Amino acid sequence: MREAIVVIGGYNSFWPVYLKTARDLEDVSGLQAIGVPLMPWDWWAARQAGEASNVLQKLEETIVWARRRFQADRFIMVGHSAGGVLARLHLSEQAVWGRVYAGVQHVTALITLGSPHCSDRGAATGWYLTDKANRLVPGTLYADRVRYRAVAGRYLQGRQDGSYKEQRAFRTYQFLAGHGDLWGDGLVPVPSARLDGAETVILEGIAHSRKFTWDWYGGSAAIIRRWWPAGVGDAR
Repeated sequence: MREAIVVIGGYNSFWPVYLKTARDLEDVSGLQAIGVPLMPWDWWAARQAGEASNVLQKLEETIVWARRRFQADRFIMVGHSAGGVLARLHLSEQAVWGRVYAGVQHVTALITLGSPHCSDRGAATGWYLTDKANRLVPGTLYADRVRYRAVAGRYLQGRQDGSYKEQRAFRTYQFLAGHGDLWGDGLVPVPSARLDGAETVILEGIAHSRKFTWDWYGGSAAIIRRWWPAGVGDAR
C-alpha cells in the first residue's frame, strides 16, 4: 500500500502558491505530494452556481492523476482554509451535488489548516460550503477509517476598536463564529477551525496565509513539522 499527499488550496487562491508547501511536505513526510490546480475563477464559478461540484471534480481528477503518477492507492488530504472543508465533502459516501465521491475509501488522514468548520451560532454558519459539509459529513464521521487533525493559528485577536488588521479580523471572526473578540489566524478564529472529534493543534504566532506574514501554515518545513502528525508517512 503506497500513500501520497494531496494539497487542496483555499478560497480564491492560486494553486502555484502551494508548490513550495508541497515540496516541504515531501521533505517532512517522506511521501510524494501534489496540489489540486485550483484558481480564483474556479471558486468564482462555484459561487455563481451556489455549489462547488466543479472544484470537487478537480480534486477527484487530481487523485486519479496521482494514482497513475505515484502508483498510490491511499491518500493524505491536506486542506488549507476552504480546501479543508472541500476535503470533508469529498469523503462523503452520500451524493454531493449529484455525485458520490466516497473519498473515505482511499483517504487515510485529513489535515485541515485554518478551515472554517463551525460556528457557535448553531449548525448553520451562513456559508454554503461549510453548511453542506456539516449536514453531510458532520464532525469526524469517518473516524473509524480516517485520522482527522484540525490545525488553528493563534496570530491575531479581533478588536472592534483596534488597528486596521484587528478590526478586519473582528469582522471575519464575527461572521464565522458569532463573536469578533476572539483569537485566530487573522481570518478564521480558533473556535471555528476546530472540528468536533478531531485532534486539535493550535499554533502560536501562525497566520492564515502569506498575505498576513510568511509565518503561515504552509510557510516552511519548520512550521509544517509543528502540525504534521507523528507516525504518518516517514516523518523526519
